[in-house]
Amino acid sequence: MKRIDVQEQPVLSPGRIFQIAVTGVKYRLFRAVVTVAVIVVAMAFLMNILTESLIKRAVAESVRDQIEEMHRVDRWIARLSMPQTAEEILEGLAEEVRRTLPDEPADEEVEAALQDASPYLRELTAMSGYGMDEILALQPVAREAIQYLRFFDNLDYGRRRVLVGPVESTQIFDRLQSERAWHHFTSNLADMRTVRFPFPLEEFQAFIERWDELETLVSKVRDGQSRAIAAIQATLGEQPVVEALRDADGAFGDTLREAGFALTPETASLLAVEVERLDYTLLIEGTINIHGVRQAVAARRDILPGDVTMQMIWQMLRSREGAEWFIGVMHESELATRGLTAERLEEIASQRAHARLLAIAERQTREAGGGLMGIGTRMTWLAFVSMLVCAVGIANAMLMSVTERFREIATLKCLGALDAFIMSVFLIEAALLGLVGGLGGALAGLLLATTRMAVTFRSLLWPALPWAEILIAGLISLAVGIVLAAISAVYPSFRAARLAPMEAMRIE
Repeated sequence: MKRIDVQEQPVLSPGRIFQIAVTGVKYRLFRAVVTVAVIVVAMAFLMNILTESLIKRAVAESVRDQIEEMHRVDRWIARLSMPQTAEEILEGLAEEVRRTLPDEPADEEVEAALQDASPYLRELTAMSGYGMDEILALQPVAREAIQYLRFFDNLDYGRRRVLVGPVESTQIFDRLQSERAWHHFTSNLADMRTVRFPFPLEEFQAFIERWDELETLVSKVRDGQSRAIAAIQATLGEQPVVEALRDADGAFGDTLREAGFALTPETASLLAVEVERLDYTLLIEGTINIHGVRQAVAARRDILPGDVTMQMIWQMLRSREGAEWFIGVMHESELATRGLTAERLEEIASQRAHARLLAIAERQTREAGGGLMGIGTRMTWLAFVSMLVCAVGIANAMLMSVTERFREIATLKCLGALDAFIMSVFLIEAALLGLVGGLGGALAGLLLATTRMAVTFRSLLWPALPWAEILIAGLISLAVGIVLAAISAVYPSFRAARLAPMEAMRIE
């Protein structure tokens, strides 16, 4: 009998397999372009919603900070009119202490915090009579209180009433100190299938037992604020608070600090500037009721006097030439300008336009930050469906590629190609298409998202643009494109690898 010598099968190097896969893509360029187009559309959609969500979240944070700064005068008028609510004091305490200390501070860190405490913490000590170390010791309790209050605030009125009765805010903690109320809360919470309490009940019960300590601090702070407000109002007499704030960087600021309020020199200077800007704004808006001013603006705009609006005037004042002309009109109408210059008027008009843009951006970003990666629940499902459609499209394209290449596969097998080689070639082809499609889709989605956000947010966009997070989103889109293409090609590749050579040869 003739001896049969079976030698080891030759195995191509990974580099050579990669070259064969690239050649296959070039040879079937049209089919490859169709597959890449499917991936580009899906990845562009994914990158678009990721980029928009990241931009909206970044703009929302920037807008929130700027709006808070713009309302500085309003906040101080409110603070000098009535004590803060218990919830406001808890939020301020938790936030300020978080800036001062880490979650588990060492002894030396506590000592440093006592030496370099924030102004608001010093105000709490002045108003309550507590020591700084006593306030820092209540920091974890204040942070827990804010978390529990947010849970109850997010419940609708009906569910909250079933759980804790007709109370709200910190009154909930007072009520739950009763054993009967606690049993009522826990039993009803267990029966509610649609409500999930996101904290261990043992920790919540421990917090309720410590609530009296924190409530005492809050009460003393409010009492101290009430005494300070009464003393300041006695000093002011009939003078409105807003007028007194013009001298926030002078004698009135010293009065506030002596009463115990945390007013830094920087904040005092900003308050004085903002009150001055408010005075000038009211002065300008009052000119629309002056007949001579309205007539002059109507003649300049070539419209009827009745069609002149305040928005037209503010728009005109955003240019230096328009501001100088308006100052001249005020002089001609014998109106007091109170030292208002064209440069200052132009600045106020620009700041007012910026404030309008901030208000629009706040409405646009109200829902920002929810769902997976901040894209919202609805958009998360849309992205999932688009990825599923993309996977089906890639799988279909790869199956068509296998069908067209039956004879080629049979020839390769007759030449000694192993199943692993056939499968590797198809998977590498799919990964290459995923790489090109993912890169193209990421760039297209980024361009679409930034263009749309630039139209929406205008000058607010570029300072807040989160470049690092957008780069990560681009890498995610690219990786998803590659992985999706490779996974979608697994079944077609397996089918191609399992073809028998003679069976493939007979297929036309």
